[in-house]
Parts: sequence; C-alpha cells; structure tokens
Amino acid sequence: NKLVVRPGGDHSTPLGLIEALCEQHDEFGVLQIDAHMDLRKNYEGFMYSHASIMYNVLKKPQVKQLTQVGIRDYCKEELDFAIENNDRVTTFYDHKIADALFASTSWKSICEEIIKTLPQKVYISFDIDGLDPSNCPNTGTPVPGGLSFNQVTYLMATLVENGNTIVGCDLCEVSPGETEWDANVGGRILYRLCNAMAKSNGLL
Repeated sequence: NKLVVRPGGDHSTPLGLIEALCEQHDEFGVLQIDAHMDLRKNYEGFMYSHASIMYNVLKKPQVKQLTQVGIRDYCKEELDFAIENNDRVTTFYDHKIADALFASTSWKSICEEIIKTLPQKVYISFDIDGLDPSNCPNTGTPVPGGLSFNQVTYLMATLVENGNTIVGCDLCEVSPGETEWDANVGGRILYRLCNAMAKSNGLL
C-alpha cells in the first residue's frame, strides 16, 4: 500500500513496477513524457530494451491507454504500431504541440486535451529526454525540440487538479555528465512527481 516512484536507469527499468501495479489495479493509463515512442518489438534483437518499454507495457490488459507527449523521434515500425493501435495509443507529437502554440493555442487547453485521453488512474513514465535538451544535455539520446520544465510541471499539476489519481511514476535517463545540471533538473522533476502523486492520493 505504498506509493512508489522508480528512478532509472534507462527507460527499460520501470517495467517491473508497472507489472506490479497491474496486480493492484484493474485498469489505469500511462502518461509517457518522452522524445521517443519506445514501441519497437525489439532493439538490436533485445526485446526488453529502453526502445521497447511501451511495447511491453501494452502487453498488459490492465493498461487501457498510453498517451505519449513530446514525441519527436521514431521509426516506421513504431509509427505503424501506434496507428494500428489508436484505440489504446494517443500521441501528442512535439511538432504539432509547437505548431498549436505558435498559432496562439494555450498550453492549458493542450493539457486539457492530453488529460481527456486518460482514464481516472494514471501512471506517469517520465524520460528526461522529453524535455528540451538544454535541461538534460547529457542524457543518452537527446533530441532537438521538447518540452520546457514549466510545461511538464504545469501538465502534472493540471492532471491532479482534474481529479486523476497517480498510481505510480518513474523518472529515467538522467545522466549527470561532467556537471550537476542534468541531476539538478532531474531532482526537481522527481520532487514534483512525488508531490503530484501524494496530492492526487489525498496525502497533501
């Protein structure tokens, strides 16, 4: 009966926690903040790599919905999978988010659209490379574009204000490099995740 946050490691590490949560909850959705889809059947022949985490998560029938935010790097296999499984996979591509913001759509309304796709119970899977690389320059696979720190914390706060319950979360791919900057940003994200989960469960 504890609330668990799983720090990574690469993005393959949360699978065990998500499988354990499937034993505790009949259904929930996954909110994935990431530059990558992670929907490959395998990567270089290995089916449990960081590039396959969400493909493996979707094998669990308790995971009713996968909503991906910030995606900007993927292969045809992943795109085809997302299209074929659009009853369970919704992707908010980074370039489409940027286009909407440039056209004066508010981030608040985009967050509301994201949250509409999710069931009441939500697991947050946070790959640090979902952020703009200026926030995580030493992560393993940085990609130009991405979300700001304030955008992702606002999204989490809006999720809680909407009444969703966060059943668990992870933060992966933080790599400090030669400076403390990545760890500084990662630590602040981790605190915000813990705060949001506690508040959504009535502990704050």
